[in-house]
Amino acid sequence: MRAVLLLLLALVIPAHAAMDITRELIAPQQVVPGQPLRIAVTYWTDSWFNPPPEWPAFKLENGSLLTTPLPNQLLSRRKNGISWSGIRQERQVIAWDQGWLNLPATEVTLSSANQPPVTVTLPALKTAVSWPAGLEQPDRFLPAEHLTLSQKIRQFHAVNDGQLHAGDVVERIVTVKAGGVIATQIPQLLYAIPGTETQRLAPINTLLKTGRGDIGDAQRIETLRYLPSQAGSVTLPPIVLRWWDTTRQQWQVAQLPGASLPVASTRAAGSESVLRGTSARGQWQAAIGGVSLSLIALLLWLARRPLWRSLKYCHHGWRRFWQPIPLAQLTPSKRGKR
Repeated sequence: MRAVLLLLLALVIPAHAAMDITRELIAPQQVVPGQPLRIAVTYWTDSWFNPPPEWPAFKLENGSLLTTPLPNQLLSRRKNGISWSGIRQERQVIAWDQGWLNLPATEVTLSSANQPPVTVTLPALKTAVSWPAGLEQPDRFLPAEHLTLSQKIRQFHAVNDGQLHAGDVVERIVTVKAGGVIATQIPQLLYAIPGTETQRLAPINTLLKTGRGDIGDAQRIETLRYLPSQAGSVTLPPIVLRWWDTTRQQWQVAQLPGASLPVASTRAAGSESVLRGTSARGQWQAAIGGVSLSLIALLLWLARRPLWRSLKYCHHGWRRFWQPIPLAQLTPSKRGKR
């Protein structure tokens, strides 16, 4: 019966355990340095009895592969009367500088169960890379498909009086959302200003994924806290970010408005001292100290007689230790005359 089932499966689903691999570079007509592109490698087979595919090793010139995880895809095709099933794997790649992003031709050897190894030749792939016109700062160059800026300005007061004083905190949070970009490519936007101490928090980089697990946008949240040290005003400067629109192939400018905040003088120290002295923590410490002293006095009173005897015994032993002891005369006092 088992042999009959296997024969029927062989007639219905013919398989030759054939294998193939293809490679393609997904890139627009104009590519700029730092723009993430995709390399797709697809493993094709007419049988499922093959080991799971792994990303092949190949050389890349004027660029590098990124470690961003991208979901795999299942594909199908029909070639030479044979139905093929494919697993498509994608990786992101960026070019370092203008010139050519080149993937030289290479050979990949595939192996299958009970089949000899198959060597497949992958043709060379390349695309031109160039800086856009009007570039000013290559180290702050940001290519993106789209980009939005938003900010929050919050104040933290020592006393809830609705007024900013010297010694309080002003926190500025800037959020950048961009598509077709790596979050670490977004340059720093917040800087210290004169007249204030600053505290910079570590930026938060996040990949925003779509429903199927693919990467949608990249998000970067930057936070800087200002601590004004004197009365006057704190002026938060406006933010201007110039970025290259890879969709429209033109420069764009994203802006955020600044703000001017009045700062009053430092709050009086007397009120703070009164609050500190009447705090619940100080009252509890005083109560615990009083109870402890009362318990010690009570124990000393109950043990007064044993303590007195012990003191007298120690005093007597001390006196005996230091009292001189007379020694017997070694020579007789009365001796006869000869």
